[in-house]
Amino acid sequence: MNKIIAFFKRHKVTIMVIPSTEKSIKQVKFNMAGAVFILVGLIIINASLLISTLVSKATSDTLSTKNTELAENLLMTEDKIAMLQNINTNKIEEVNTLKASLKSSTDFLTARLVEMNETQNYVAQLVSLFNQETNSDLAAPVSRSFSRTSGDEVTPEMSEDEILLAEIDSLIANDDISTIINEQTEGYKELVSKMESQLSYLATRPDFYPASGTFSSPFGYRKDPITNRTTLHNGIDISNKKGTPIYAAGSGIVTFSGYDGNFGRVLIIDHGYGYESVYAHCNSLLYVAGDSVEKGEQVATMGTSGRTTGNHLHFEIRYNGTPINPLKLISN
Repeated sequence: MNKIIAFFKRHKVTIMVIPSTEKSIKQVKFNMAGAVFILVGLIIINASLLISTLVSKATSDTLSTKNTELAENLLMTEDKIAMLQNINTNKIEEVNTLKASLKSSTDFLTARLVEMNETQNYVAQLVSLFNQETNSDLAAPVSRSFSRTSGDEVTPEMSEDEILLAEIDSLIANDDISTIINEQTEGYKELVSKMESQLSYLATRPDFYPASGTFSSPFGYRKDPITNRTTLHNGIDISNKKGTPIYAAGSGIVTFSGYDGNFGRVLIIDHGYGYESVYAHCNSLLYVAGDSVEKGEQVATMGTSGRTTGNHLHFEIRYNGTPINPLKLISN
């Protein structure tokens, strides 16, 4: 060991520093032991630097990989967010569409209820009018009762979604309401049609007494006051002073208004349903052919036109062209 130490001390190592040409060369001498120590130190430093570089490179690669993964995860997250936003937008559109549909359905049901109530009120008016015309006591129909809400009550504590769902449940639960409304409305319309037809018939039926005065001659065979022969009298005679108002026995259309031989000034009204009324020996006629007249409306005045012995109204009712006894229809 001593020999080795003596060897390192005995041998020298010279380090020459060669500067630029203008300066002299410098020499630094070290014994072998110092040179070895410096060399070992440099090796250790270089090794440390190399290890540090390798560690840094590995760390950098790891961070780069993680950064790439994070970037990919970020893109995936952004795609998921975009997808969720799209789903949310679609859901909002579906909810808005559902709300619009719910409002439309509610408005439809409300309108149908209003229509049904109006029809029911009209039916009640028709029934009242029918009872007045016929002295009947027909009762107006009563609508079927039902609830317009479901069992789920809306409370202030409920959220908008819960309220919407409750309204949807109510609409679904009340699908039968629309059917009930339709059935009852159709029933009312059918009843209205029948009653309007009946009232139309009652309005046109010539049963209104046409004039005030004295019943002077019946329907049927009688001795003619002018010829003294027994002939068929196709109507009845009502006597009164000249100018006495004559009224339409029923609603209808004037088919003739003018002078007709023995009848003198005569007015004929077609009432439909096969009925026709004749007003003869008038002094004046207030309507012309083609005019519409209402039951009880004045259409002429009493007189002595045509073949007659005095002021009176000759009144006939014809059914399908055949004279019938007016007293079977008219009432005082």
